This record gives sequence, structure tokens and C-alpha cells, in this order.
Amino acid sequence: MTKRNCLIVGAGVSGLSSGICLLEDGKDVTILSSEFSPNTTSDIAAALWYPFLSAPVEKTNIWGARTYDTMKLLSADSATGIEMVQTFEYFRSFQPDPVWMSTVDNFERVTGNLPSDYVECFSFITSIIEMPIYLKWMMSRYKKLGGKIEEQEIKDFSEISNEYDFIVNCTGLSSGELCADSEVYPVRGQIIRIKPVVSQMHLDQQIPTLTYIVPRSNDMVLGGVTQEGNWSTDPTDEDRNFILEKCSNIIPELKKAEIIEDIVGLRPGRTEVRLEKEISSGRTIIHNYGHGGSGVTLSWGCAEEVVELVNE
Repeated sequence: MTKRNCLIVGAGVSGLSSGICLLEDGKDVTILSSEFSPNTTSDIAAALWYPFLSAPVEKTNIWGARTYDTMKLLSADSATGIEMVQTFEYFRSFQPDPVWMSTVDNFERVTGNLPSDYVECFSFITSIIEMPIYLKWMMSRYKKLGGKIEEQEIKDFSEISNEYDFIVNCTGLSSGELCADSEVYPVRGQIIRIKPVVSQMHLDQQIPTLTYIVPRSNDMVLGGVTQEGNWSTDPTDEDRNFILEKCSNIIPELKKAEIIEDIVGLRPGRTEVRLEKEISSGRTIIHNYGHGGSGVTLSWGCAEEVVELVNE
């Protein structure tokens, strides 16, 4: 089978996972981007496997399940920065079974001895992904498979050489301008890095009370906020205090946490994930963007579908 030249635009988690999957399928791949790790949006992510702020559900369930399985396999190698951890998700009202219940390991409900005014908890195993470590591992894997990189900013797909059979668009939030896509919008998030306190992950994934306490090898990440349409990348004291208050409702000792830094990132929001093939001015473009708060959670499942679209 003749190799097909694929150019991926964007070097975040979606671009790298798509690149790796295409290389493993025998394609010739180049990633072109103006930013590489540690300067991508993906580097800022907490990050954990959990479907959040993404649609359509019937597709994200499949992409998410495939990614969970892949993350679990990769966690066997400490160099990936992935660890499967005990996780507790809290609710202030009783919940139906989550659609991802059969995807995760050791799912069970807990109703006793819960913090604050929570009445129910989901207990399960999921992955925490330390993005600086993970992205470094991904780039190493990509290069070992023969992947190439080019540093360049693209403002229009017409700027790209005709030598490529496929362009894979993994530009995240930049796709709004690049594709004139009015459905793309920023979802601002702020997190706090602190000295380690606990080894388990604790979540409240309801938007108004969004809280996540994510242990990592050398620090912990506390979050968060979901501010749609907010382009500001400056941390605020108001958001910091809001995050600390929510997190200390779950683990009181976090009130006195030793803070390392505050970080802001902009999630690539969209009404739903755009993963489809488009023919534009004679070029075949495969779009893979708009993952909201689930870029890591959907990454491998979406990358596998990119390969399927290339092979159609």
C-alpha cells in the first residue's frame, strides 16, 4: 500500500495522538505547529480521564471508552506520566447511573461519611495524566515512529504545500478563526498548583460547583472554573479563593495548602466535537477539534477515527 502523506496542524494532545496512530498505520506524517510542548494549551491541563464539556454523547462515549483502555495500558510504563488512581466524585443529590459506568474499573456508589453537604459519591478507578511528562513521552514516541515536525504558524490552509494528501486539523481554539467556525469559543479555566496533601482524586463535576483535587508525583492540582467566552489568561485572586473554598469543603486541610503557582488555560469549547472529512479547494481536510474539557479523555478514540477517515 502506498504511503499517504499526512500533515497535522497542531501539536497538542490531539495532534500528537493522531500523529502516532497514523504512523502506526503506516502513513508518512509531519506535524506543523507554531507551538510545541511545554508551550501548548494541553500542557496546562490537570489532566484526568473523565468525560466533561463535550458532545455528542453517543460519539464521545465511544471515543472516551477507547481512550480509557489505552490510558490504562500506557499506565504500565512510568515514563508516560499516567497513573490509575482511586477517585471519588461527590453529589448533592442522588444520581442515575453515569453512561461511562461500565467503562471504568471498580465503580460503586457510596452514601455514608461524605464531606460537606454531599449525599452520594461515585467511587471508581481512572487515570491521572501529568501532561508535561505525557506530552514529552508522546513526542518521543512520535519521533521514534518516524514522525517529522515543522515549526510554522498557519493562518490559512491554502498556505500549505500541495504535496500532502491529507491535512489533519488539530488546532483547538484556533480553529474558530482558521475555519471561520462561529461555534468555537473559549472556556476559561484556572487551577492552583500546591504541595502534595493526599494521594486520591476527589471531584465535584457539576458546573456551578466544579471542584477537582488531582494528586500528581510532585504536586497537586486544585480547580476549577468554567467561564465560557472569557479570553483572559491572567489568574485572579477571586478565582483562587473560590477554588480553595470549594476544595477545602471536601478536604479541610487544603485551606492551609502551600501554593506553588496559579495557572490559567483556555479550553477549546464548541457546541460539539468536530471530527469529519471536508473537501475544500481540492484539499482533503480532516477536522479534529472542539473537545471542550475532554481533549485528553477523547484523544485516542478520536485519533483512531482520524485514521479511519484517512483510509476511507
